[in-house]
Amino acid sequence: MIDPPRYLTTKEVADLLRVKERKVYELAAAGDIPHRRITGKLLFPASEIQAWIEGGDSETAAERPPVLTGSHDPLLDWAVRESGSSLATLWNGSLRGLDVFASGDAAASGLHLPEPDGWNLRSVAAHGLTHCVLVSWAVRSRGLLLAQDQLGSIRGFTDLRGKRIVLRQPGAGAAAL
Repeated sequence: MIDPPRYLTTKEVADLLRVKERKVYELAAAGDIPHRRITGKLLFPASEIQAWIEGGDSETAAERPPVLTGSHDPLLDWAVRESGSSLATLWNGSLRGLDVFASGDAAASGLHLPEPDGWNLRSVAAHGLTHCVLVSWAVRSRGLLLAQDQLGSIRGFTDLRGKRIVLRQPGAGAAAL
């Protein structure tokens, strides 16, 4: 018995959809159909095409690269290392991590983006993400990291006048706070 192909050609997809090949090319060019371009040729993952036809989300966490991106959280970083999961980490800030996750280039993203009515929901929706799960992981405290010799001299914001202050990178959730 021969296993069905993992990837379909443009002609096979056209036959499956009962459309002309040109329509399949149009769908691929618009990003409306799951596909891969390999050495200049379009190939269509059979399982993703079937899920797309049935109206489901063609992308599952297993098909995403095993990368955790977004905001750096020391506790999460430790948990990933201790788990032995072999997840790669790319700590690049909440907003950039959300962009990477939305593009399908990561399995998960850590974020903490303040919003008028809570955290993260509007940001996730604005990226068009409807088939994802938000997990509350930890509660953070904000503060300042000070040089040892400055510990007693900084009591409030006015004491920072004339001191060198380094901000978080653009897109960091802490910068939005």
